[in-house]
Amino acid sequence: MPIRMFETREMIPMLEEAKPANTFLKNLFFSNVVTHETKHVDIDIYQGKRRLAPFVNPNVGSKTVERIGYKTETYEPPQVAPDMVTTAEDLLNRSPGETVYGAMSPDERAAEQITKDMMELDGMITRREEQMCSQALFTGQVQAVGEGVNDTIQYWSQLSAQDQPKEALGAGARWNESTAEVLANLRAWRRKVVQASGIAPTNAILGADAAEALLSNETLLKILDTRRLDEGQLSPEFQADGVVYYGRLKGSGLDLWGYDEWYLDANGDEQPMVPTKSVLLGSPNVRTSMLYGCVVDPVEGSFAAPRVPVSWTQRKDPAGRIVAVKSKPLPVIHQINGFYVADVLA
Repeated sequence: MPIRMFETREMIPMLEEAKPANTFLKNLFFSNVVTHETKHVDIDIYQGKRRLAPFVNPNVGSKTVERIGYKTETYEPPQVAPDMVTTAEDLLNRSPGETVYGAMSPDERAAEQITKDMMELDGMITRREEQMCSQALFTGQVQAVGEGVNDTIQYWSQLSAQDQPKEALGAGARWNESTAEVLANLRAWRRKVVQASGIAPTNAILGADAAEALLSNETLLKILDTRRLDEGQLSPEFQADGVVYYGRLKGSGLDLWGYDEWYLDANGDEQPMVPTKSVLLGSPNVRTSMLYGCVVDPVEGSFAAPRVPVSWTQRKDPAGRIVAVKSKPLPVIHQINGFYVADVLA
């Protein structure tokens, strides 16, 4: 058992049993998880058109229509692979009576420690996934920049400004100004999404400053319906830590949410998962995927799984038993017109 405990196939079930971190954006908008047995994945991206089926004479049979607004891109999902020196093996090697651990056996103590180590690494990957989801939703692209990697996967960021599902309000229309038309804005953006994608947004995710601007509007507060919260009707994905339900704004067709979550950027500065001055309109019905590419380890082999833990010993600094968790995640927006982003403050 002490040797097999550190094999990948033994560690995967241990990691799967660990409680995952809360991920609001991923759970709400990227719940379709797809694992691939290849390093590269094909991504279908399309912009649907509201075309009518052509009328034809029965003697003609049918009429061929052009496939439009559809493209396939091939990417290799970027790999994330944090590791750390684990003390799990030390617990196996302690002599009886050296330290009192209660009724747990050395194997049980080691398994508990390695699970804690993997949970910490898994939490780092989970936050990275959530940050990637935020990038995809709010910027139309995912940037993977790190040691030996500098890739950008684009969904709509490369389009012309008029074709992007995004806009910035100008002076006089911003939500912290007395002339703002917040309800009219939300209805117009919702209508744009329905027209462009055929899917009606059901949720609006508000950045912290955008939420404060909306909630300071006395007129809007009077038409903010919070009965879902009062009656306990919120789904599990809406009850994660940091998620705030503001209510349903009558006349907009939207539930309003806040999401208080941050991450540390490459400079060590905290950044919000939801840009503070932005609003995102979307629905879980938009076609998206959370793709995972195949993780290839030179020793353990290939694994088509969201998380692949591996372990080895080394003498170089840091010396000892190393535990790593590898993953190749990529959030994909297939229907790029199914979401809408608005910067509502300067």
